Amino acid sequence: MRKISTKPYTVVVPGENGEKKTDEYDMKESLGICLLHPSLQLSGRELLLRGKILDKIEQANGELILEEAEYSKLKASFEKVKGFSKNDMEMVKRVFNAQEIEVKEAGK
Repeated sequence: MRKISTKPYTVVVPGENGEKKTDEYDMKESLGICLLHPSLQLSGRELLLRGKILDKIEQANGELILEEAEYSKLKASFEKVKGFSKNDMEMVKRVFNAQEIEVKEAGK
């Protein structure tokens, strides 16, 4: 299993008059965009499979826990999608450096 922080982080963006301002980067939205990015040319079946991962992303409350197969799909998306910028760097780091965790089955 892998754990990824979905907490927003602060980025610097250009303001109206060229001044710089800070804004919150929405991790969950951006993860979903990369997972289902049109440049991946997903088949209908793959889109539906990834929809289950998208549901987990949207329901994450600060931390996203993915099974290895799900994490592999997300990571593969980040390896194929092009056009990331400086403001995406923290998100990309979080995905590629996702913490490996051990999950134990709860006792009955």
